[in-house]
Amino acid sequence: MKKTSNKFYKNKLNSLINVSGIYTVHYFKYGRNFKYKGEKHNFWEIVYLDSGSAKISADDNVFKLKQGEAFLHSPNEYHNIHTDDEFANSVIITFDSNSEYLSALAGKILKFGEYEKSLLNIIVNETKSSYADKLNELYLTKMTKKQNALFGTDQIIKNCIELLIINLLRSSSSVANSLVEMTVNTGSDKIVDSVYAILQEKLNSSSKISLNEISYKLGFSKSYIKSQFKKKTGSSVIQYYISMKIDKAKKLLSQQKYTISEISDTLGFSSVFYFSRQFKTHTDMSPTEYVNSIKAHNVL
Repeated sequence: MKKTSNKFYKNKLNSLINVSGIYTVHYFKYGRNFKYKGEKHNFWEIVYLDSGSAKISADDNVFKLKQGEAFLHSPNEYHNIHTDDEFANSVIITFDSNSEYLSALAGKILKFGEYEKSLLNIIVNETKSSYADKLNELYLTKMTKKQNALFGTDQIIKNCIELLIINLLRSSSSVANSLVEMTVNTGSDKIVDSVYAILQEKLNSSSKISLNEISYKLGFSKSYIKSQFKKKTGSSVIQYYISMKIDKAKKLLSQQKYTISEISDTLGFSSVFYFSRQFKTHTDMSPTEYVNSIKAHNVL
């Protein structure tokens, strides 16, 4: 009887979330009215409240975390934590990852279920067993591996952080919507296009805009939006918006239907003086000089 051999096909396993390293793993017990001095760094940080409640800041925003809730700080986001008149415990993990999907979690209060808590518990226990540092060392900047560290401990910590992130991404409906958009569009391009659309809408309605409003509308942290926008355009969001307003001012001035004061008000500048100063910064001419140049040369 002739033997036959079945042909098997390999399914490639894609890694959408990759944690390339950890900096610190902490477990803190805070007293009443504890306040950290604050910091910023170029890697991710997740803060989970194991008990009690605490307030955290993320750039200019303040959030209150309760037991069972967490918050993901983006790289280069200034942040701190403090308690009011009660005790609180937290797990804090700082790590590196270049996955664009993390931005969908940043700047949001995240709810932890039993599965997420179990993953945190494994991370904390693996760190205790294989690193020599105390987990409550407030200003720890480098963890020291024990010589007799458990086999595979780094991979377990890595895998657990990745599983934690994946599960958080799956469990949030608002995040899921962001992920759908991010799979269709490249992350940074989509964010910049969305910011531009908001600025254009505000420009047409002569309304004021703030990074807080943009962050709320897009569901990303301010620091992430600023970094992606700067990378793509070479300009800050606010300076870009001012440039858009100056371009519109040039068109309005060329129509010679409105006074400089009216144009300043229409575009939402705080004063005619500030409008004139910004106009000269961008065009090397005052609004009056610009109008005269149009009359002389008929060039916008």
